[in-house]
Amino acid sequence: MRTYEITIALHPDLGEAGVKEQVEKIQEIISANEGSVKQVAEWGLRDLAYPIKKERRAIFQVVVFEGLGATVAELERNLRISDHALRYITVRIDPDRPPLEIGRPRRGPEDESGEGEEAAAPSEQAAEAPASPAEPTDAGAAS
Repeated sequence: MRTYEITIALHPDLGEAGVKEQVEKIQEIISANEGSVKQVAEWGLRDLAYPIKKERRAIFQVVVFEGLGATVAELERNLRISDHALRYITVRIDPDRPPLEIGRPRRGPEDESGEGEEAAAPSEQAAEAPASPAEPTDAGAAS
C-alpha cells in the first residue's frame, strides 16, 4: 500500500458538526476500500486566493492515509459528487520523505500581536539611519 495525502477545501457554511460529518465520511470511504487513515489535521477557515464556486473562504482539512489506487479513485469520485467539497487535491507521499508537521498553527502568538522579529526590524532600521538635514528647494528660481 502507498501513502497519500489529500487536502480538501470544504464549504464555509458547514459549521463544526458538518465538517466532522464530512471527515467521518471520508474516513469510512478509506476504510471500506482497504485503506487506513494515519492522520487528520484541521487547518480551519482560510481566505482563498480567488473565488471557488462563488466562495471567498473555505474550511481546510488534510487527511494522510494508506491505500490502493482504487481507494483514491473512490474517494475522489465521492468528493466530485459532494456539494460540500469546493476543491481537493490528492498527492502520493514519497516513502523516503521525512514526516511533516501538517497540523501546526499558521502563525505564532507573537506574530498576531505584531511584536515578532519582522515587526521589530523596520523600526530598528529607521533608528540606525542617519538623519539628513532637509535641504531647501528653490522651485521658483529654476524658471
